[in-house]
Amino acid sequence: MDERRRIIKELEEKNKAEAEDRNRLLEGLGETLLLRIGEGEPFLVNVDDEPGTVLIEYRKLLKEIAEAEANIKSIEKTIVQLKELEEVIAGKEEEYSRLDREITEIHVELGKSLLMRLDSGDITNPSRQQEEALLYKIDELEKKLEGLEAQEGGFFSWIGKNAQIAVSRGLLLKSKSSLQKVYRCTGEKFLSDQPETLADIDNEEDSESDIIAETDAAGSPDGDTAGITRKAFALKRSISSLTDDLLALKNEYKSVGDIYGTGSSPIRLIKGLEKNISLTKSGFPKVYLSFGSLAADCHGEGAISSLLTEEDNPVLEKAKLFVIHIAEREHEIERIHTTIKIDNEKAEIEKFKNAILSQRQKISAAETAIADLEKAISLSEQHIGEWEGFLKEDHGGKDKKTDETGKEPEPAGGKKRHSGKGDGRKSRAGTGGKKDSG
Repeated sequence: MDERRRIIKELEEKNKAEAEDRNRLLEGLGETLLLRIGEGEPFLVNVDDEPGTVLIEYRKLLKEIAEAEANIKSIEKTIVQLKELEEVIAGKEEEYSRLDREITEIHVELGKSLLMRLDSGDITNPSRQQEEALLYKIDELEKKLEGLEAQEGGFFSWIGKNAQIAVSRGLLLKSKSSLQKVYRCTGEKFLSDQPETLADIDNEEDSESDIIAETDAAGSPDGDTAGITRKAFALKRSISSLTDDLLALKNEYKSVGDIYGTGSSPIRLIKGLEKNISLTKSGFPKVYLSFGSLAADCHGEGAISSLLTEEDNPVLEKAKLFVIHIAEREHEIERIHTTIKIDNEKAEIEKFKNAILSQRQKISAAETAIADLEKAISLSEQHIGEWEGFLKEDHGGKDKKTDETGKEPEPAGGKKRHSGKGDGRKSRAGTGGKKDSG
């Protein structure tokens, strides 16, 4: 039994392997034929036209993949565009920061130059008062720091000195920062009160380099202030233009990014499309196998047979051999299964026969027991009949004697007549002995 099951398992494994080989052959044949069709329409698409239905499914898969790949290319192009915009925006922001630092320095320089002029007018008076107060404070703090650094003493004096130096340095930095702020505010206020025509920059042909050259050429304080002013206005114009450019670039970046929504990034969309392409491609083997199987089973008939060439004959012959071999093994498997079923039925029959024999033995034993019991019943009934007869005889004689004398006469010889009970006991004992022997 085990040997036959082992043979069945081996045959099934061979069939499985050859079926897989045949499927691979037919998949390759189906792919070749579908590629051979190209954009042609060799089939009439209707309910009974299986090749046409498979061809439609094949082209549907191709279309889905083509659309997904086109979307990926579009998204990749957008990613490149966004990266280019990011680089341009980063460059513009860096340029903006540089110009902002320069205009701040110009404001400080201009404010300082204005405060140095004696004919600066009322606009500089409050600022000059602040400047003088801060310059005095800075001078005092620097002198204090020099004195503290020159002090000598013990450990505790050193700790106290360092604490005072730290506080003084903090105040000094704050005062210097406040002084720079005074200069900057003075310069900003001066520029905001001046028309751009003052700096002659309404002519677009003037460049920043030309203005700086003019500034460097100025020798008098008035010339310095005018040159700084012209340079400041040029920087303001550059910053304004740069601000407009940044705003336009950021709006463009936002509009391009908003194409794909705020909930998903282009990279994530590409990954999703690539996953869809992979899933779609997994449907090709089934389509190829279906088309190849139809071609292998067409037997030279139908529109699909017109697609076959001599190059396909080796594949068709090999596929046909696989079918024959698989069918032969399936027949052998069925034959072995049949012999196993026969043996199983025979084993069942033998089991039933043994069960019948066992039941018959039980029946024979039961019949023997029944016969013995029936004999015992018969014997008991015989004894009962004898005893009932004795009782009848004994009762009749007693009635006659009683009628004549009024009492029962004694038996002859002065002996009392036996009642027959002892015989009954012996009979029972004898019957019991027979039953036991039985």
